[in-house]
Amino acid sequence: MRRFTSIGKIGLLFTALLSLLSARMAFADHPPPYEPMQVVVRLASPQSSDLTIINQVYGTTTLMSLYNREDIFLLQAPAGTSAEALVQLMENDPLLEYAELNYLTEDPESGSTNRIYGWGTYSNYHGQGVTTAMQLEDAHAQSSGAGAVIAILDSGVQMNHPELAGSLSVLGFDFVDSDPIPEDTANGLDDDGDGLVDEGYGHGTHVAGIVHMVAPGATLLPLRVLNSDGRGNEFKTATAILYAAYNGADVINLSLGTAAPSALLRDAVSEAAEMGVVVVAASGNMNSSVRQYPAAESCAIAVTSVNDEREKSRFSNYGTWVGVAAPGERIYSTFPTSGFASSSGTSMSTPFVAGQAALLRSEDPDLSLDDIGQLIGGTAQPLPEPEFRGLLGKGQIDILASLQHLAADTWSFPEQNLFADCTPD
Repeated sequence: MRRFTSIGKIGLLFTALLSLLSARMAFADHPPPYEPMQVVVRLASPQSSDLTIINQVYGTTTLMSLYNREDIFLLQAPAGTSAEALVQLMENDPLLEYAELNYLTEDPESGSTNRIYGWGTYSNYHGQGVTTAMQLEDAHAQSSGAGAVIAILDSGVQMNHPELAGSLSVLGFDFVDSDPIPEDTANGLDDDGDGLVDEGYGHGTHVAGIVHMVAPGATLLPLRVLNSDGRGNEFKTATAILYAAYNGADVINLSLGTAAPSALLRDAVSEAAEMGVVVVAASGNMNSSVRQYPAAESCAIAVTSVNDEREKSRFSNYGTWVGVAAPGERIYSTFPTSGFASSSGTSMSTPFVAGQAALLRSEDPDLSLDDIGQLIGGTAQPLPEPEFRGLLGKGQIDILASLQHLAADTWSFPEQNLFADCTPD
C-alpha cells in the first residue's frame, strides 16, 4: 500500500509538470516530425508490473508492443500533454531503458524534386544500361538469388504486377492499414498537408522491381510501412524489421529513413543483425553529410547514389557513415499500374545492394553477416572524385566480383568489412 501511495503523489507532481511543459510546447501548424501523441519506451526489465506503474505515473495508455518483444511499447500520451514534454519527464526514470518520440519516416524521394518518373517499356527494364554496366547477366549465370528472401519495407507493392506477382511471398503484411494485403495504393488525399497528393505512390513497386532485376530468383516479402504520401513512423518500421527477421528474411531493404537518431531503430536493426539478416538502407537525397537512420546504424549498410560515370549523384548524401555506393539515376523499374517507369534517388541505389546480398546468401546460405560485409565491401570499386574520398563508403559495388570471389574462396577482406563495427546486443 505504501508503494502505491507514493506513486500517487509522484503522479500528481508529474501531471503538474506535464501541464507546465505542454504550455510551452505548442505544436506548429505543419505536420510535426513525430507522431504528436505517441511515446516509445523500453523497460529496463521486461516486467509487466513495471509497464503498469509507468502508465499509472504518467497517465499513458499502452497502444501496442513491438513485434516479438516484451520490453518495448508504444504508448499514448494523456490528453492535454505533448509527447515531447512526456519524453523529457521519462528520460531519468529508473524503470525505463529509454523513452523517445515516435519519429516520422519517409522515402527520400517524396519530399524532393528527384521523384520524377518517366514511363518506359518492358524492354527498357531488362535491357537498360545499368544491367550491362553491372554485368548482371554474368552474375545471374552464377546466382539468381533462388532460395533467398528479401523483405521490402516501403509503400507496398502492386501485388498483381506481371513482372513481380510470381515472386511475392504470401507472408506480406500492411502495417499501415493492419491487414495482410500490402498493396501499393493511392488514396487521392494529401495526407501530410504538403500540397502534394499520393507523392509516395508507386515507390515500393519501383524499389521491388529493382530488387527483382538484381536477384530475379529471390522471393520478395512486401511489408507496407509507408502511406501513399511516402510517410510512416519508426514504430511501424521497427515492427516490420522484426517481423521480417522472424519470418525468414535474409535481407531487408529500407529505402526510407529519418534524420532523428532512434534507440528503437537501433534495437530493431541490431536484433535483425544478430539473426544474420543483412539490413540495407538509403542514405538520403539532401546532398548533405547529415546522418540518416537506420542507414547510419553500425549494423546496417548505408547506400548512396552514383551516376553512369561513377560520380556522386548531385542529390546523394555522403559521409564517413556511408557503406557503399550503387547506381541511382534514371533507373527503370516496375510501376503501377502494371507498367514501368524511371526514377532517381538513393532509394533506387539501395535495392542493388540488397539484391547483391541475396545473390551471395543464395550461393552460400551459411555466410555470416561479416562474410557478406567483407564480400560487398572488399570488392567495391574506388570512385574517381578525390573531394569525396572516404565519404562514399568503400566505393561502387561490384556484384559479379563478389560472386567470383565467393566461388573462388578468396574473399577474406576483414579491413573492408561493412559490418566491422556491428556488435548486436
